Amino acid sequence: MILEPEVLQSYRDKFTEQLEQKDLDQAVLTAQNISAGRIAQILTDSDYDLVIPFLEKADQKLAGNILAQFPVELAVEILEQMDPKVGASLLDDIPIDNAADIMQQMDTDEASELLGMINPALEDMIRDLMRYPPDTVGSVMNSHFTAIKKGSTVKQTMTAIKDAPVHIDKKNYVYVVDKNNKLEGVMSIKDLIRTDPNKLIDEVMVPNVVAIYTDDDALEAAQHIRNRRFQMLPVLNDNDQLVGVLLLDDAIDILSENMADMFMHMGAASADESFYTPPLSSVKKRLPWMAGNVFLNLGAVAVIASFEATIEAVAALAIFLPMITDMGGNVGIQALSVSIRSIALGEVRLSEYWRAAKKEIVVGLINGLALGALFAGIAWFVQANMTLGLVAGAALAINVLVAGIVGGTLPFLIKRWGGDPAMMTGPVLTTITDITGVTIYLGLSTYFLMNLIGG
Repeated sequence: MILEPEVLQSYRDKFTEQLEQKDLDQAVLTAQNISAGRIAQILTDSDYDLVIPFLEKADQKLAGNILAQFPVELAVEILEQMDPKVGASLLDDIPIDNAADIMQQMDTDEASELLGMINPALEDMIRDLMRYPPDTVGSVMNSHFTAIKKGSTVKQTMTAIKDAPVHIDKKNYVYVVDKNNKLEGVMSIKDLIRTDPNKLIDEVMVPNVVAIYTDDDALEAAQHIRNRRFQMLPVLNDNDQLVGVLLLDDAIDILSENMADMFMHMGAASADESFYTPPLSSVKKRLPWMAGNVFLNLGAVAVIASFEATIEAVAALAIFLPMITDMGGNVGIQALSVSIRSIALGEVRLSEYWRAAKKEIVVGLINGLALGALFAGIAWFVQANMTLGLVAGAALAINVLVAGIVGGTLPFLIKRWGGDPAMMTGPVLTTITDITGVTIYLGLSTYFLMNLIGG
């Protein structure tokens, strides 16, 4: 059956309406026609008091998939308030890496209670993932994969795939291991189907396998999957034994979270803060950075104070000052966003900051001349002072050029120095563009002071 977008939307609207009417029995029936991710999104936007009752009424597998789609903080809150027996049953249908993330953020006693109620084999796998440091491949890998012993036939391999547990949902590749579970090769299902069933897997496998290790950086591994267009990568422990796989889906999640974290840092916000963070905790995360910005901005204040006499002589100068500093900040953020995105996705090497600088010089010159000319005309029209218009336009043009170069190259330099480019670049960028804009504008105004006074 082909479901058209209009039909899917009608199911979503019907589901939302049933939730609003608190008709959970009908909502559970309608939910069978909607993806788990979409249901999680709708439930997140609905009355929170309906979430747990809905999950308790829904099919266990569907409920588990929905729980896995919630933000970790919300999933933790739900499991802590849910009947432990029901919560433990849902863990059976949550991807193991998601379950480990949730358990790590739960209260230790409550997490132990839930883990003690599930299948011992599943508990061991979840606890195994929980022991890996955050942001490593081991903490995000999936322990469910298909592997076959070296020396098996193609027919035996196909049978093993057919009989694999249902929770192994990614069966595109089969890994070949030796008796010590060390990785020997890999075969795709597509190639297996076209191979003589009586052949040994050793004869047809690809022996040179790209693999990653549990202690490797998760972000770098995700970038590797994206750049090489892999569906998954095998994960090895320190003994070169196959212990898991990193899936493309998880790599996309890692890259998406990293992008979100970096753009939060640009606003001097903490990546650890979410909608569910208590207010006082949010204040503790935000206030130090805002206080730091106060001291950074004192540089711009000091520059303005040094030109006090010029501003007193020509009060109209103050009218255009905010626009010059704001435009510099906006242009810098544009260049900053492009550079941070490229770094986050692994599209460029850190040594290529000179290439970024050359590009931003060209872009800055063109944009600076265009915006400077436009601003000069506006300033001249508003104040009927040609000199003021030229000074304002020149200041804006130069500040746009400087902002683009700083925003485009500073993330590369900070990253090479071992810092967080998003966290450090945002406040530094705005301070530099403010000081540059103010200095150029008021400096030129002071130089041409007599012309400005005379009009």
